[in-house]
Amino acid sequence: MKTRNRVSQTILAAALAGSALLAASSAFAQEVVVEQPRMIPVGVQINIGWHGDRYWDGHRYWAHDEWMHRHPHDRDPRRDRDHRY
Repeated sequence: MKTRNRVSQTILAAALAGSALLAASSAFAQEVVVEQPRMIPVGVQINIGWHGDRYWDGHRYWAHDEWMHRHPHDRDPRRDRDHRY
């Protein structure tokens, strides 16, 4: 009877240890879901010819440049209005 009791205790202890291992390993087996990084849309607006709140025209620029080369000693009417210089 002692042998039978000892075998049943060993089986019971092994079953208890196995269930404890199973419970412990399943507690840490969590799947972490990580989304892929996405590009954030940026408000890009392309306006050809506009520079800030002014319209930029290459023809007017080169006409002014030619006028300045032909009149090197005259004052520049565009620069006189600008107080940054």
